[in-house]
Amino acid sequence: MPYEIGVSPLGPSRAVKAAIRKSVRDINCRPRDAQERLERLLFSRFGIGSANLLLAGSLKELVYAITQALRPGNLLIVGPAIDLYRDAAVFAGSHVEFLQGKEETEYLPDIPALEEKIGSYDMVFMANPNRVTGKAIEEATIMAMVERLSERGCIVVIDEALIEFTRQKSFIEHVPARGNIIVLRTTACYYGLAGLELAFASANEAVIAAMRKSIHGELNLLALVAARTAMKDKSFGRLTEKFIKDEKRLLLRAFGGMEGVGLYGSDTNVLLFKKHVCLPAVARIAEKACLAAELYAGPAGADLPLLRISLMRHEHNLRLIKIMKQVCAQERGT
Repeated sequence: MPYEIGVSPLGPSRAVKAAIRKSVRDINCRPRDAQERLERLLFSRFGIGSANLLLAGSLKELVYAITQALRPGNLLIVGPAIDLYRDAAVFAGSHVEFLQGKEETEYLPDIPALEEKIGSYDMVFMANPNRVTGKAIEEATIMAMVERLSERGCIVVIDEALIEFTRQKSFIEHVPARGNIIVLRTTACYYGLAGLELAFASANEAVIAAMRKSIHGELNLLALVAARTAMKDKSFGRLTEKFIKDEKRLLLRAFGGMEGVGLYGSDTNVLLFKKHVCLPAVARIAEKACLAAELYAGPAGADLPLLRISLMRHEHNLRLIKIMKQVCAQERGT
């Protein structure tokens, strides 16, 4: 079964699987009670009430709901970024521009360049941690950007799909005090529930009310139960933290001795390889082996593509290392 970039290979946990099996007996009922229980959990964890909360079947559904409901004229995507934000913006008829990070700063957002254009946009999309590099941005940096954009009436959408892999606090806690932030979360990645995803958005009441009109699907009972159980499973968090630490150490040790091959820093389970001529061949072989590896073109004008990978189960991480060593050795003619 192929991996999906960013999705933990460890989930769903045993507790989640047991909860799903138990809830199947209630599958002929509407999931009102399950939704209320999840909303109470989110309130206790983030202090966000139902008026500032919108549940949906996927993060993709929420991204499209944002652009459809708010119809931004000019939209900026802080990159590197996945295609989802651009696709949703184009579908809504928005004019889209990109602000790509630079290689010398490991593709972190170019904040000075953003400040030069700060009055030009109605909406800014960014992921924290970044969905391509796995690197998180410091809270103070994002807050300064949010404050400047707020002065111009610009809405900032922060995709926190990978945040559980870090120790960072969610920006959800800032939603009540600021009217220009929309925070997105999902159970797909950290909890390994991509096939039974539940996502939610947190924003001010007016934005949530407008987005709600663009959500037409029904919530899934099993997804609600899985989400609540996963968020309460502390043992899964400890297991994931150890797994990420051990497998990152494995990769860094393996690639550290390979000539010209290197990784950028990452705070999550997503990692980005530095430019190397062997990466396209590695990506082709890895795809055939159903491994979590894909090429990323990089900023416009880049001479070589980058390789974006996701931590997999131990044996598959070893398989990726073997492929990388074999392909790079062939490129060197050894």
